[in-house]
Amino acid sequence: MSNIIDERPRGSIGDLRAFQKPGLETFRRYIRGELPAPPMCRLLGMRPTEVTLGKATFTMPLTRWLEDGFGLYWGGVYALLADAPLAAAIWTTLPAGKVITTSELSMSFVRPMSRKTTNMIGRAETIHAGNQVGLSMIQITDNEGRMLAFGSTRCLISDVPVDVQAEYPPPDVGPSDPPDPYLRSAPEDGYFNLDQVMNGTPIELQRKAIAGEKTFPIWRLTGYRPVSVSDGHISSVLPSSPWFSNGGPAIYGGLLAWAAEFTMGAAVYSTLGAGDVFATLDMHIRFTRPALIDSGNFILDATVNHRGRQLRVTSCNVDNAEGKRVAIATSSALVVQGGVRELLKGRLPEEILAESSESEARPRS
Repeated sequence: MSNIIDERPRGSIGDLRAFQKPGLETFRRYIRGELPAPPMCRLLGMRPTEVTLGKATFTMPLTRWLEDGFGLYWGGVYALLADAPLAAAIWTTLPAGKVITTSELSMSFVRPMSRKTTNMIGRAETIHAGNQVGLSMIQITDNEGRMLAFGSTRCLISDVPVDVQAEYPPPDVGPSDPPDPYLRSAPEDGYFNLDQVMNGTPIELQRKAIAGEKTFPIWRLTGYRPVSVSDGHISSVLPSSPWFSNGGPAIYGGLLAWAAEFTMGAAVYSTLGAGDVFATLDMHIRFTRPALIDSGNFILDATVNHRGRQLRVTSCNVDNAEGKRVAIATSSALVVQGGVRELLKGRLPEEILAESSESEARPRS
């Protein structure tokens, strides 16, 4: 099976009509279907559902396309959703002719996802909107209303050279057949089996994946792939596909945040023993320059900087094809020794992680 991003992209890129109205009216037009969705929304099924002044709500289905080779969803998936409503909330406060660019994104992960989490809802609210900088925060809940994650952002505000009176033509949004990627059935052959998970060491499994023995569903969706791994360090590449545009010439910040978190998580995983699991607790990413679509592969290098008994702290640099830094990320993760066995006993991931968190927080005698 080929990667989804090898297909012709679909969705709106460079639609100047989006900047001819104040931000609040623009997002109301998106909700009404008067403006076509950008490629990232067509890829993931993410969409705005409600906007008011300074507030924006988006939803996104949690499909099996977003799973790793163990049938799990990593914390960076929250960032895939969060970046859009965080920016949209600020945009609703702006007049026509303005554009938002994410400068920083921070996420704290409260509860892990599972296949029972059919849908995520992100509700963002503006904290500050100035002439050049905007701040907003978000809460992400599941389809049952349970808190999954909390986040915040700093966005830069700039002008767009647009004629608010002009009659701009609608953009070419590409094909409609087959259905958008998130609506299709995900591949079934990209998973490790139980015996491999229980008895293989994590770094051995990673080397099998690098050798092409397994291609995770989310790798086939995004074209992401690891290229090298050693104890506590991993390097990966990510295409600069037009599928990753949120309507402009740059890569959607949430996609880069997901890729950075996935790479940092992989670096943590390379330090674990057989049967151990981990969960990312938080992440922070700073964007240092625009990451443009159709600009070659991005290189992600992640290193575990601290190895506590249960806590790992990791950093990741994201460079473009010219070797210039486009983002810097950090994260912390909780390690659960023998966690796979606990999952097989039927315990919920949040129960295992909560118990481990309490153990880590107890003072040492």
